[in-house]
Amino acid sequence: MPKYQLPPLKDATRFEEFICDIFNAIENTNSYTNTDFQTFGVSGQNQKGIDVFSQNSQTVIQCKVKDAYKRADTIRKTLIADIESDLEKSKKIDFTFKRFILASTFRDDSKLQEHLNKIKDEQNLNFSLNYWGWNTLCKYAEDYESILKKYFPEFKPKIKKAPKAELPDGSIGKDLHKKNYMNYLISRYADWKQIELNKKGEKFNYGGFKKSLMKKFKGGSGMNHIPVSMFDELASYLQERIDKTIFGRNRKAKGHRNYSTFEEQIQGIEK
Repeated sequence: MPKYQLPPLKDATRFEEFICDIFNAIENTNSYTNTDFQTFGVSGQNQKGIDVFSQNSQTVIQCKVKDAYKRADTIRKTLIADIESDLEKSKKIDFTFKRFILASTFRDDSKLQEHLNKIKDEQNLNFSLNYWGWNTLCKYAEDYESILKKYFPEFKPKIKKAPKAELPDGSIGKDLHKKNYMNYLISRYADWKQIELNKKGEKFNYGGFKKSLMKKFKGGSGMNHIPVSMFDELASYLQERIDKTIFGRNRKAKGHRNYSTFEEQIQGIEK
């Protein structure tokens, strides 16, 4: 399956050129030498049931642009009628071919391919008969940047995000329990400090606080990079900050605890 769903081409001549470029790219050929994949005649001429051909690879292709808004059954019936008519016309082609391909802007369709297989068997054809739908064509188009730029200049593939850097061994981020406890204490402090700031109409600077912690506890690139050897010191520091908030002091005065211990946190005991 293709990675992206490119918009089907609507112009028949443009679609034929697209098919030429796709097959030239796949077969690693050049349409201007050795009579490789080229359009067969022009509109109005007797094209003998084909639009694109290559004598070198002994391949002929019929190109069909279909209205994507029509019912699938209607499009399928039309394509079946087209291929049967084009196969009859192709008997007048004066060069040998081994492949006959029906290429369409209609989606991939197993029923179409099954019907083509049936025709091949019934007529005892001495060449392969295949259907290439828009899904298959998109899959190949995505492999060639030049084709994407030429036919879909407005299309911009999603930029892959760089993988996250691996956390160094011996960092808090490598220990899930300690990482969670650190975040629990930070969140508790931020929430309770915000209670004080609400009276001043201010907002707690989460980013600034984490930045100060990273500096104090050698976090380097982030909180998860803080050395696990500093965990106890970090936990004590955060607990002290929580206890010194106005809300924390009031709770302690009433005999309440302000946070769970690390061991309680692991056991799921929340204070």
